[in-house]
Amino acid sequence: MTVISQTPIKVLQLLVTMPVGGAEIMVADIATGLDPARFEVITACLGEPGPMGEELRGRGQRVIGLGLDLKRAGTWTMVGRVRQLLQEIRPDILHTHLYHANLYGRIAALGLGLSGVVATVHNIYARVKLHRCLANYLLARLGDYVLVFSPQVRADVRRYDRVPEAKLRMLTPGVRLEEPDSGANKEEARRSLGISGFCLGNVARLEEQKGHDDLLQAVAQVRGEIPDLTLLLVGEGTRQAALQSLTRELGLDQVVRFLGTRRDIPRILRALDAFIMPSRWEGIPLTLLEAMGYGLPVISTRVGRAPEIIQDGVNGRLAPAAAPGALAQALLELYQHPELRAQWGEQARRTVRAKYTLAHFLEQFASIYLELYEKGRGGVK
Repeated sequence: MTVISQTPIKVLQLLVTMPVGGAEIMVADIATGLDPARFEVITACLGEPGPMGEELRGRGQRVIGLGLDLKRAGTWTMVGRVRQLLQEIRPDILHTHLYHANLYGRIAALGLGLSGVVATVHNIYARVKLHRCLANYLLARLGDYVLVFSPQVRADVRRYDRVPEAKLRMLTPGVRLEEPDSGANKEEARRSLGISGFCLGNVARLEEQKGHDDLLQAVAQVRGEIPDLTLLLVGEGTRQAALQSLTRELGLDQVVRFLGTRRDIPRILRALDAFIMPSRWEGIPLTLLEAMGYGLPVISTRVGRAPEIIQDGVNGRLAPAAAPGALAQALLELYQHPELRAQWGEQARRTVRAKYTLAHFLEQFASIYLELYEKGRGGVK
């Protein structure tokens, strides 16, 4: 594919803010991972940059915070400020993420003649809202592509937003992995975290979607059969207080450790014996892929693309969603059979490093940006 300009294609990514989460990690990977000779990537937030945004700035990336408050600023204030930003930056491609940025960004871009406008839907529609579906229905026809990362999200976008098939692109996820010999080894990682015995882990926002209640119930069921058991929960969210209360009710105070937001995920993963993803619904299971890429045996509910990524009994174990008993059975199986842990972990590592690398993931975005740029839609110059 021949690029029609010798200067890098300018891409503006837009989202509300950048806490530590899957969508935000993807935005950071795009900003830092695309070839700077081909792409100039700028990241903008409707609100403040947040911890991930500040981290990006620290890595030399351009990050803009508009300082707007979603609860106070009206729709047209949001749209007007984003439109002003687009006119100032003059990007070739606008790439928005998550509902509010998808809404305000696509409206603001109307009539500016950008080479491409791309919106990303990161999750299934747990709660369908008519006004959102109507907005997405209209804006999908005015933009170029809607990007999704799982068949379930694709089905929701088709069913509720009526996005034409020609406007949809489903991408294969991928994750950034450090080299196998970098950082601390398992024993060093465990010592630094004060861990002994059998250690499980989960990395996710503490929200209803992620199924932590089910995981805690499962751990309570197996605690008596697994001495010196530890569960590490990495992340923050609106359900933290409720989950801490449930932990106390189940008598798991000495078992469960809430670590909050962490940026040393590779070190934490190295300390684990197994990784658990108990989500009730899911879009892109990036932390699952990351754990598998580091050679961890995994247990996941049958949500999102997990059934595509995991071959049950080959490179991990699949369990029904919202079924603590099934999770408990799988946990006990892994504890009792260390040879399975080694076997599944190695197969998991091979799966991710063969199919779900960050390089392949980024090349999909590069291909879309180049395609739109070469259509020659006459961007703001």
